[in-house]
Amino acid sequence: MNMKFKKVYTVSKKADKPRLWLQHIVCEAADFQPGDPLYIRVNEDEEQILIQNYDFPDESADHIIHVAARRNRVSGKERPLVDTSGERYKFLSIKQKVEIAVYKKGSKSQIVIQPLRYSLFTNQTLNTQKDERIRLLSVCAGAGMGTVCMADTNSYTPIQEIELDEDSAEVLIHNFPNSTVFNGDMRDCMEIAEVDVALVTLPCGEFSTLGYQEGNVMNDLVLAASKIIKSSKASMLFFENVPKFYKSDAWFRLRELLRDEYPFWTTKNIEAWDFGSIATRNRTYGFACRDNEVFQAFDFPTAPKIRRRKLKDFLDSSKVNHEWKELDKWMDSFNSREAWRDRDLSRTFVTKDVNKISCIPARYTAHSASSSYVLHEDGKRWRFLSIAEIKRILNVPEWFEFCEHTPKTRQYEMLGQSVDGTVIRAIANKIAYAYTKVKTSTKKITNSLTDSYTINNQGQLELFL
Repeated sequence: MNMKFKKVYTVSKKADKPRLWLQHIVCEAADFQPGDPLYIRVNEDEEQILIQNYDFPDESADHIIHVAARRNRVSGKERPLVDTSGERYKFLSIKQKVEIAVYKKGSKSQIVIQPLRYSLFTNQTLNTQKDERIRLLSVCAGAGMGTVCMADTNSYTPIQEIELDEDSAEVLIHNFPNSTVFNGDMRDCMEIAEVDVALVTLPCGEFSTLGYQEGNVMNDLVLAASKIIKSSKASMLFFENVPKFYKSDAWFRLRELLRDEYPFWTTKNIEAWDFGSIATRNRTYGFACRDNEVFQAFDFPTAPKIRRRKLKDFLDSSKVNHEWKELDKWMDSFNSREAWRDRDLSRTFVTKDVNKISCIPARYTAHSASSSYVLHEDGKRWRFLSIAEIKRILNVPEWFEFCEHTPKTRQYEMLGQSVDGTVIRAIANKIAYAYTKVKTSTKKITNSLTDSYTINNQGQLELFL
């Protein structure tokens, strides 16, 4: 059986007994259906619980339960869940962290539950199936927009995604059915797939002007990120984040932890609008690798000559109904707040003929003057961009889908937290080119530089000190 999904979960209680609450994401990853019988075996010596949808060979299941269900408010459909508790799980402690791993082979599914085993200095590297494409690990994957854009180049195969938010992990499972998803705190992730490239998009809220300024979150994740990257044995690293991140202690600490294995680094600031996007998105991208040959073969893409598209090129057809809001009501609210009166509204309400709108943030639906909304032809009404329109603006592949259970507000947030697909594809193609060129080359470049070095955003060589 192949591992499909892993989640770290805290044991709760029911009638003061350990309770296992297997949420929808776990049951759906295992393809459990409401009403299905589940066979459970408890091994106290190994501190392990096995739950599977088929009987054990010797019919030695300790007990049998059935899959329950709960109706989802968004889709209106019943989703499977498992709720089991009792003295039989007494080797687990209430509030103890456990890892839940889902394995599948054909129609057979097995869930293995055991106490979380974590070592600060070691990880287990999982062998992966050899693929003709470049194997990809995504760290802090979000809903997978970066991963999906890289996969859409047809040069990459998603192998594993690591993501904290459960609803984002559901979207990952939906779009990458052959990949392995870890859902939980990355500091609890112990089993890492062996890959060729790691896409690392650490949380940017601490540094982004559009973020929530959540405090010193990043430094807590640096050690875990470096550990995951090393365990993946990736040849190349691809970073995406807001510009301020690359001036932070977290970034310098991460480079320092990785420099022995990844001595070659370069970064470049890219504005998505310069690459043809109608929405601004100023990000800095990083590339690091083990091999000087690959480093010499790689360069960041330059902005192409483009024909500017207008907002109307991305809007839904006239057959799609939208909810329009009164502009006067918005302005009354805006003018009632003293701190907002001097805000620039030149890109807040835009017509269909504009060729530039503001960056689409996670809190796009929060009625902010820094966002862009569609102005009706009558000049008296406005509306939000639709989910489909934002996907087109960000150049997200058409085959990417949200789960039918994902609330629309979360879809907006997931898109706002994502990436510009055009820029990601451009860099992904450059990485694939460098990797392929070195792999297929019969000549070797002499590595005359014995020290670790980096190329800064101005193209200047800097040595690690």
